[in-house]
Amino acid sequence: MVGPGSAVPQKALERQIRRHVNAPVHRFLAVAPPELAPLCLEELLALGFTSAEMTPAGVELTEKLRMAYGANLWLRTASRVLCRIARFRAGAVEELFNHCLSFKWELWLPPLIPLSVESHVVRSRIEHEGAVVRTVTRAIQRHMESLGAPVSFYAPSSDEALREQSPLDPMSRQRILVHIEDNACEISLDTTGCHLHQRGYRLHHTGAPIRETLAAAILMRSGWSGKTPLVDGMCGSGTLAIEAGLIARHMPPGEGRTFLFEAWPSFEEKTWGYLRRKAREQVAADLKAPVFGIDRDPHSLEISAGNAARAGLEKDIRWELEDFFRWNPQRSNLTPGTVVVNPPYGRRLKENPIRIYEYLGAHLREAFAGWQAVVLAPTRELAMKLRMPTVRSWTVTHGGSPVVVVFGNLK
Repeated sequence: MVGPGSAVPQKALERQIRRHVNAPVHRFLAVAPPELAPLCLEELLALGFTSAEMTPAGVELTEKLRMAYGANLWLRTASRVLCRIARFRAGAVEELFNHCLSFKWELWLPPLIPLSVESHVVRSRIEHEGAVVRTVTRAIQRHMESLGAPVSFYAPSSDEALREQSPLDPMSRQRILVHIEDNACEISLDTTGCHLHQRGYRLHHTGAPIRETLAAAILMRSGWSGKTPLVDGMCGSGTLAIEAGLIARHMPPGEGRTFLFEAWPSFEEKTWGYLRRKAREQVAADLKAPVFGIDRDPHSLEISAGNAARAGLEKDIRWELEDFFRWNPQRSNLTPGTVVVNPPYGRRLKENPIRIYEYLGAHLREAFAGWQAVVLAPTRELAMKLRMPTVRSWTVTHGGSPVVVVFGNLK
């Protein structure tokens, strides 16, 4: 942080932060893919963000900075939360440089964390995104050096993908996003750090796991709220069952991790502590209806149980070692609820996929009469092989590939 030995005394800096960062309202973007954005909007409205509105990039809202703390803590379907910090005209590189040079970066940038400038340019006189990155980087360096507070910039390496997947390192870099469209420049800072799907509980998985954000979205889209039983028929690393437990007990998905805003010079530790305490007070003591995770692989169940324990659900989910095609809810005295199945596909599927989905549909119709079924499929053709009555489908993108989610009521 800029302070002793710099051109800005610490007390003066703190006053400027209170005046220009913490006191005013700012525009934020809760980033969400188009399929999940309506659910993200519902979440934000339920959390009291009355200014929330959908945009092509997600959901925009106008709030004070401390409200972004709560958004990061509670959002189940968003990817990250961005804070819009500057907007100006930039029709030439020189104009961009001068605006960035005069901006008070010291009020915003976290100390000791490498910076990563990223750009996106649409219909602009500055046509090259690389030129934008170089210009903004140079301006930030010049500005911070003038205050006696040099900064470092993030340098990607061969293990970048591994770091991106780690929920333990949200401070690896501070993203600075520069968007120029029709010669209008908008600069945003990432408040989140690691992607919001990285809740912190899934340290191990069984290969090609469903993202936590998508798992939560599927449950929300199904209408399940924890009042009826839920069965995850092929649980793998337990993500769907764990997200169900978090929803049912009203547990904030971000409780088990840290966020990038915690390193900002504007961070209000007392406010953050208060929000977390209030969140913990709202957590239900137990589940109103049982949640089951079924898998025929003992190693998968071991991983699922470990992930659930880290999520604070060690005693809430019942894990059963059995082939789902032999599992019957009547044996556990379950009243009808929701059964969710994410069959393996692609390289993980060693049997004929058409036969698997036909067999799965038959088992659901026979053993789960009266239940709501939710099944994931890689194609609409395979989804149709389930032959479930009163079907509605939802196509989402996961890992760059389309996934068809089928919702059916089993008569």
